[in-house]
Amino acid sequence: MRTEKTTDMELLDLLPKDGTTDPAGERLAELLARIAMKKVPVNSFSRIWILGSLQARVTAGYFAYWLRSRFSDAGEKQRLKSEAHLAAALRMFGTMGYLRGAIMKLGQLLANLPEVVPEEFADVLAALHFEAPPMHYALVREVFLDEFGREPEELFASFDRQAFAAASLGQVHRARLHSGKEVAVKIQYPGIARTIKADLRNLRLLLQPICLTRDWQNTLDNLADLEQMLLMETDYEQEACFGKQARSLFTEADLIVAPKVYEDYSTKRVLTTEYLRGCHLNEFLARNPSQAERDRFTHLLTVATFRVFYRLRWLPADPHPGNFIFMDDGRLGMIDFGCTRVLSDADWLLSWESIEAGLNRDQPRLNRAIAKACLFDDPQEMSAHHLKTIREGFEWFMEPWLQEGIFDFGDRDFFRRGVDNFAEGVRKRYTRCVAMSLWSNRFTFGGRAFCYRLKGRCEFRKIFLQESSWDGPGKKLVAKEIS
Repeated sequence: MRTEKTTDMELLDLLPKDGTTDPAGERLAELLARIAMKKVPVNSFSRIWILGSLQARVTAGYFAYWLRSRFSDAGEKQRLKSEAHLAAALRMFGTMGYLRGAIMKLGQLLANLPEVVPEEFADVLAALHFEAPPMHYALVREVFLDEFGREPEELFASFDRQAFAAASLGQVHRARLHSGKEVAVKIQYPGIARTIKADLRNLRLLLQPICLTRDWQNTLDNLADLEQMLLMETDYEQEACFGKQARSLFTEADLIVAPKVYEDYSTKRVLTTEYLRGCHLNEFLARNPSQAERDRFTHLLTVATFRVFYRLRWLPADPHPGNFIFMDDGRLGMIDFGCTRVLSDADWLLSWESIEAGLNRDQPRLNRAIAKACLFDDPQEMSAHHLKTIREGFEWFMEPWLQEGIFDFGDRDFFRRGVDNFAEGVRKRYTRCVAMSLWSNRFTFGGRAFCYRLKGRCEFRKIFLQESSWDGPGKKLVAKEIS
């Protein structure tokens, strides 16, 4: 059995070290040990105070860099800047790893935005996807006693006390059923639902200065939707239900697998599934895979997301690298369905109308769909720049759908144009939208950032035509609307 010390050292090895003040990583190791022993703070004041302290320390670090760089040449300035980025990223990793919940999800989002945040941030914060500091076994034991009235070793034939993955809402342990089947057991951090409510309460307070703007009510509505989705992620029985539906979509020939759920070993805070043997994106890339291997997994990822979209009307709204397994036998594993957006009839029809207009290059129709998505009655109610910015973003989204043959998601110019358009929309505060847009944007940028890092290619349009041809409830709803 692996010891806690062994795994702490493995996690430590994954993180870049601060070469100036902590070359051996001793302070970082001490930080990880302290985090593991602490319960997650759930009080609103405590959480915002910790975040405020983080901001002060990060600001002080960059101020020190500014002072030192004034007397340095260009090469030394670049070295000092990299050190400042790394120190700030490590501070953020430590704080987000301690606070967990919605705050850690923000860190995961930043880590999945190559070309947007400095490389040092992306490298360090990427560990939050599945290599965050795990909670101590004593806290794991508490959860099992609350949920099953039994200790893990009594429930399973064997149970590894050390987590092999840890993320924003829970951590995962390897175990073996009495049947001999190897399983992955996801255990939720105690009090995590309360931390989400506290973080959203703090966020509403921080946004109070814009309460007199005309979009304030829309902001409140979208924050309420965000809170509801995050709280849904804490319901592992709901996630188990999503996982079973997704599993039913794929056959062995598809080479895509959603793990089997073991309901007798699952509750609202513990989820037991089949263990999928393989690795995550970083480890896969470290093997220097061939272009054919990269393309193969890009193809499988595209098939998987189109299938759940057209057959179940779902947006898998959290497509970060920690949620996919590059399996040893060449299959793609989809392992987390907690953040699944089920589209309403209105969402589905608006989505279909937008895609149809994009496929037919029908700009007047696309403008009307964009106005509807931005909660305007008519495109003429929007400023010309607002409409143009959102339309250019949607046209970027549709580029792979319109190209015959192979589409290269590793093209830096393509990815960069999407990021620049999104940044322009945020800078101009073009954020008024239906709630579905929040999740479709996260789905799109998350998926494309994943494929960009993978440097993968696929016949995107061909896969779309194949998967969208399925005659299901979504197509019948569109037919009814048209008639």
